[in-house]
Amino acid sequence: MEHLWDIFLNDWHFVARLLVAMLLGGLVGVERQVRGRAAGLRTNILVCMGSAAIIVTFQKLSIEMNMGADSAFRMDPARTAAGVITGIGFLGAGTIVKSQDFVRGLTTAASIWVVSAIGVTVGLGEYVIAVPLTVLVLVALYAMHLLPIAGDQFFSLRLKWTGELGLLAEVEDRLGRERVHIVGRNVSRQPGTGQCQAALRLRIDGGRRGVALFDSLQGDPRFEEVGLG
Repeated sequence: MEHLWDIFLNDWHFVARLLVAMLLGGLVGVERQVRGRAAGLRTNILVCMGSAAIIVTFQKLSIEMNMGADSAFRMDPARTAAGVITGIGFLGAGTIVKSQDFVRGLTTAASIWVVSAIGVTVGLGEYVIAVPLTVLVLVALYAMHLLPIAGDQFFSLRLKWTGELGLLAEVEDRLGRERVHIVGRNVSRQPGTGQCQAALRLRIDGGRRGVALFDSLQGDPRFEEVGLG
């Protein structure tokens, strides 16, 4: 037991790095958890501590084996860090979901990647870099999220009716007057029954006019179904 305590005293600074990695990764994880993202508190803590542990282990082995400039064996921290960050990239890719033209999870994937970088930095003992990096990440995730930046809105409009395709042309004219751009369309009609279906991919230049337009189309009795996605 005394021998284990001596080992801990000699390597306490390595353990401290793991604790710092847990703290900094947890700070980013809390922000992601509050926003209901899949990669939350525990995921970010594990990624940050794991990255730090790999770097710490290589550094400890390098010291114990006296791998200096004249040693036949060398452990390059830069190559180790590159391997860690590359591997974390696969984890981040698993959080990205793409559905048609909609992509979700890019910010979560980027946060996982940068948390691994925080872990690598902490593992190298560069707290002066790790702490400001964590603060900047939190600013990018939280503070910039509050900025009132109105970007273009994309959504799909689904219409179903029975009759002629002229009704679709009327809708498209109305969209043009409302400055709603059609970026894609899929239209079908059954000649026997006259049943028509249309799926329009729309883009709105900021604002919330799409909701009002959707409500007005729902009130049109000529349509059997109006959907928004």
